[in-house]
Amino acid sequence: MTTLESRPSEWAAVEIPKYEFFGSRFGQILCRKVEHAQCQRTIEFGDFGPPPKLPTVDDVRKAIPPHCFEKNLLKSVRYLVQDLIVLACLYAILPYVEQYLGWAGYLAWCCVFGICACSLFVVGHDCGHGSFSNYEWVNDLCGHIAHAPILAPYWPWQKSHRQHHQYTSHLDKDKGHPWVTEQDFEQRTTLEKYFASFPLSGWIRWNPIYTVIGLPDGSHFWPWSRLFTTPADRVKCIISGSACLFCAAVVFHLCDYSVYNWFKYYYVPLSFQGLMLVIITYLQHQNEEIEVYENDEWSFVRGQTQTIDRKYGLGIDTIMHHITDGHVAHHFFFTKIPHYNLLDATESIKKVLEPLKDTPYGYKSETNYDFFFKYLWSNIRLDYLIHKSKGVLQYRVGVEKAAKTN
Repeated sequence: MTTLESRPSEWAAVEIPKYEFFGSRFGQILCRKVEHAQCQRTIEFGDFGPPPKLPTVDDVRKAIPPHCFEKNLLKSVRYLVQDLIVLACLYAILPYVEQYLGWAGYLAWCCVFGICACSLFVVGHDCGHGSFSNYEWVNDLCGHIAHAPILAPYWPWQKSHRQHHQYTSHLDKDKGHPWVTEQDFEQRTTLEKYFASFPLSGWIRWNPIYTVIGLPDGSHFWPWSRLFTTPADRVKCIISGSACLFCAAVVFHLCDYSVYNWFKYYYVPLSFQGLMLVIITYLQHQNEEIEVYENDEWSFVRGQTQTIDRKYGLGIDTIMHHITDGHVAHHFFFTKIPHYNLLDATESIKKVLEPLKDTPYGYKSETNYDFFFKYLWSNIRLDYLIHKSKGVLQYRVGVEKAAKTN
């Protein structure tokens, strides 16, 4: 059973470097000076008394209706087939889109394709977590069927993604979007800093930067990258990578061996899918108020409470199988709850976390019809983390905002 200690240390007055404490009859006040180019303030954190006790994983599980944990193979396969048919239909109408709407129509088509291809990724994502069905061989087979056409190596991604779920909001071990501390930021070159906030970088962060080049945890296509440590891992990498290359070769044949057509009608649309995937994973775990924990302060439940549900609207949440507005539930039980049960589970989790709504551990949800611009702007503003208290970090802009309100 995973629990969080009843008194996390950021609520206690513990002497640590760069912090000063002032005693008074009203309690202790923690003051920290935040220094950077444009702001130098003293931030005060009052004595809030004993922190609320977080629920355990079992507490959350018991609150969720049993049917949410049931995996229906036929329903899962239906979603897989449905998503493949939708993508086939999009390709069927593409000639007419280009004929009547030209390049503007093509770009709009790519946007729609990116969203729909992301829904196919979510089905394969269920396979990778084991929530697609109760049969591992079925999960692996359908996972390759879902992921290979969109050039996502199934087994390598399964391996790297698992660590993100096991260590959500852990400063060093969460590799979903690597956390950047002030020290990390200062060590970056000017080019690296510019690229990190560059609006168009999202199109290439998934492929090739993450899957092919292997930043930050190793190439997903190269069997001897640092991601793989055993012969079995390397064999799986070769199998999944070969499946992706086979699909790419089939499309190249269908494009009459034209590099231009392959790039325009396959790689570019898939880059929009990669962008959507980057946006989703970024926004579910990033805003100015979320906390990130060093090893001594981290626990599974504490980390998951920093996940954010986001409603994109316009039918996008439904198309993408509610991985956007059911992400908190997914993170608590990523191997147990299929995507089609996430919303039911979410309602129960809201009730469990309701007593914590005025703390950093309450249920978090935002509506973002402007999700694309939200991603771009957040990517610029949220540059690096600084210590909010011992072992607890927050984005610089969030700490500065707290300074202005105190």
